[in-house]
Amino acid sequence: MPTTARNATPRISPPQLLGLLSAALIPCITAIFLTSTSGTELILITSATIIAVFFTWRLCHTRKQLDNPDPKSQVQALLAPTHEFIDLLNHSSNETPAVNESIHALEQELALITKKVDWAQSRRDTFEATILISDLRGYTTISETYSPDQTISLLNRYFEHMSEIIYRHNGTIDKLMGDSILALFGSYDGTKKDAADAVTCATEMQIAMYKFNRENQQLGMPALYMGIGINTGKVVASKLGSALYNEQTVIGADVNLTARIESHTVCGQVLISDATYQQVHDVTQVSEPMLVIVKGRREAIPMYELISITNPEHFKVPEREIRRSPRVDIDIPFKFHVCEGKIITSEQNTGRISNMSTGGMLAYSDTKIDPYFFVRFALDFNILGVECNDIYGKILKVEKKYEGYEMSIEFTIIDPQDRQSIQDLVNNTLAQAQNS
Repeated sequence: MPTTARNATPRISPPQLLGLLSAALIPCITAIFLTSTSGTELILITSATIIAVFFTWRLCHTRKQLDNPDPKSQVQALLAPTHEFIDLLNHSSNETPAVNESIHALEQELALITKKVDWAQSRRDTFEATILISDLRGYTTISETYSPDQTISLLNRYFEHMSEIIYRHNGTIDKLMGDSILALFGSYDGTKKDAADAVTCATEMQIAMYKFNRENQQLGMPALYMGIGINTGKVVASKLGSALYNEQTVIGADVNLTARIESHTVCGQVLISDATYQQVHDVTQVSEPMLVIVKGRREAIPMYELISITNPEHFKVPEREIRRSPRVDIDIPFKFHVCEGKIITSEQNTGRISNMSTGGMLAYSDTKIDPYFFVRFALDFNILGVECNDIYGKILKVEKKYEGYEMSIEFTIIDPQDRQSIQDLVNNTLAQAQNS
């Protein structure tokens, strides 16, 4: 910083130097012809004239800078003498602990002043981009079950896999939020290729979860699954925070919508908005649109589940084993609460489970619940002699049946022990069916 400040000092160009010498010599020559001066007086007159002209030029130059102010340059110019003083103290042979402490405090104050100037001059740019948000399912259970060191190690391995894929597809990681990733595909001249990069990236991210889960298995940790939401729209890139702490990030309604889309995903799923689909419809295969009402939007918005992408290569979003695991017919009562966003309603609903696998279940209830809502429930595993924790699931489909409403529910958050209990129940039921 001191070097920058000293470099900001104005330099005298040759034309300016010639003008200054002329302005200094003319009064001197005039003084010689009009007065009878001694050598000493002539030197004094000449020196005074040169000094006066020099300070006049400095004043004019400073005035010009003030007419076109650059706050950062002005601050650097003002702080230059202080930095020079600090340099002098740092090279002094009479340093003491008190002096060093004072120098450190002064440097911190100067850094804060510079940071405030940078904060005041921060830019805000608006452009179109494709936003990708991913989130792990079951991370909360992991963080509560394993030590902090194990949890951090798991997250770092996950981020290492995903960040490599994101950057390979021309994406930029905007931020890491716990176990979530917010990535950006686009620039100030956003093109259709940005959306194609994003959906290709999302597909490869889901494929990479196989390798990640094999590593988890080797380490004795449970498999994790990821949901990804993608949307295309306007974003605002700016610094957020204060002069004391800030970060460069993107914000906007389309960023919020991406988060809403991601929140509706289930294990291993990629959901894209209509805005993104319109840009990649010729290179992707998607499911039929599902209309979902999300927070902040008055009308339902269409979402498409990404099945595969054909350009530049054919990639298929893998169907997780957990979503195609064996199912068995059972008859177990259950009680559940509906989740509206992050709020769990107080009303308790009842129903019965007629079919179950380790990935989801088919249940009946007298209460009609709209599709795409989340529910929280606990299972009665008294027949296995175990106690079940709360399980979260997403209602994928609802059909009216003569005995009530049939709901297809996929598990989104479930404790590994509860999943194992369900697996034991499925295995025992299948074994009994085979024996009979």
